[in-house]
Amino acid sequence: MTRLPSYLDRRQVLKLFGAVAAVGATGSAAACTASPMGMQMEQPSGRTIMIGLVAPALGPYAGIGNDIQRGFKLFLEDNDQLLGLHRVDLRTAEEGATAESASAAVTDLINQGVMALAGVVNPAALSAVAPMVQDARIPLVSSHAAPSTLTTQIYIWRVSHVEGEAGIALAPYARDEGNTSYLLYDESSGRAEAEAFRRAFTDLGGAILGEYTGNSFRARLNEARNLGAATIFAAHAGDRASDLLQAYRDSGLSVKLLGPAMLTETFDLNTLSPLPDNVYTASFYAPDIDNEANRRFVSSYHQVYGVQPSSFAMAGYDSASVLDKALRLIEGEPNAAALNQAFSLLGQIDSPRGTWTFNQNRTPQQRWSLRRLRRDGQVAGNLLDADLQVLS
Repeated sequence: MTRLPSYLDRRQVLKLFGAVAAVGATGSAAACTASPMGMQMEQPSGRTIMIGLVAPALGPYAGIGNDIQRGFKLFLEDNDQLLGLHRVDLRTAEEGATAESASAAVTDLINQGVMALAGVVNPAALSAVAPMVQDARIPLVSSHAAPSTLTTQIYIWRVSHVEGEAGIALAPYARDEGNTSYLLYDESSGRAEAEAFRRAFTDLGGAILGEYTGNSFRARLNEARNLGAATIFAAHAGDRASDLLQAYRDSGLSVKLLGPAMLTETFDLNTLSPLPDNVYTASFYAPDIDNEANRRFVSSYHQVYGVQPSSFAMAGYDSASVLDKALRLIEGEPNAAALNQAFSLLGQIDSPRGTWTFNQNRTPQQRWSLRRLRRDGQVAGNLLDADLQVLS
């Protein structure tokens, strides 16, 4: 094996291999066209399958929905618009801001005759549509956070995570920083993560000194300082997350600000200048994970969209990827029942996040990582800092 110079750090290696992957992909495509040495190529089946993608362009989850759509469509673009060698008729539907609008979107796609569904960003919406796909016997690949209560739905396959897992993953790290913490969270989108963090942190002997669900961040950060909190756990998204990070930066606090991925992935990080120090998030994905699948993904995503992919974009990409892998296991004419069965046969799945598997509740068993917000050259990113734990 060729050894790389010791002065190359992880991000330099990633960039190097990303460039090689991009060149290699072009060369590979040309080789496949030429079919050297009489190698037999996989040929499209000639069939067209209809897949539904449900994601919001409106409401509080619009940014996440946009990233999921980008990731899903990028996989199709990178694979000649094929899933499992079948041409894809992709039907997109607006999820909207409520469970009711999501249910209407799913109903419409089911009536159109889709073989499978993907997406659904709002966890409350996923609970609402679960009985619908169960009754229709159409598999749904859930591309974002799923409620922890959906454990018996045999037609829902989660490729992202379960609500609260980021909080659980961060609790031991926070406890190592000290035995006290302070909670800041949004009542609707952040409560599940904050409650999971609270339970796990106190189970480890930690104490929560205070909590706040509003947006007067400066006063609450000062309160956390005065109470002597060793860490601050924050579960906010979008504009509120941006406001919080600015207030944290301006406060001069040195204690670490911890949170789920949405804290730093749901607004434009370029609006933060300079970046605050000591901001850490937990996720199952980081753009500088060093494996071949991620090098290809990051290179392709950056070529198309000009930015680093978020964990949401990667989950969208993997939503299409698991559909592709499952469809390849079906002999003959694919259908919804055969596809749902094929998901259970996938075993270990190679992904930009690393290798993961579906557990018995159709939820990823995967490693969670600690990421630190910092500059990667001229770009603000969430870069790997440490491993946390495997959750399932």
